[in-house]
Amino acid sequence: MATVQKDLSLLDVRQFTALVLGIGGVIVILFAALIRTSLRLRRSAFAIRSLNDDLAQVTQDLNVERVWRLAGGDGTERPSAESLKELYRILARHHDDVSYMV
Repeated sequence: MATVQKDLSLLDVRQFTALVLGIGGVIVILFAALIRTSLRLRRSAFAIRSLNDDLAQVTQDLNVERVWRLAGGDGTERPSAESLKELYRILARHHDDVSYMV
């Protein structure tokens, strides 16, 4: 530690200022990189959440199609909301837990 103090005392004011500003600059650059990375991670998390929601919707649509076909529905027509509710009610009466299909 004494060597560092001795070496710092040999610097004139301009050199010491340049050293302090250099160290401060490096800290500011690292902090800016941290903030930028944080913002990128937030955008990535938002995109992943959106993709997960889309995947859940597609999975639910596929499950609805399967239930509709199992109930004897035509594969070319889309089931109405009322017919799907009725299908789920029928299934719920026969199964304890149908939540894995919803």
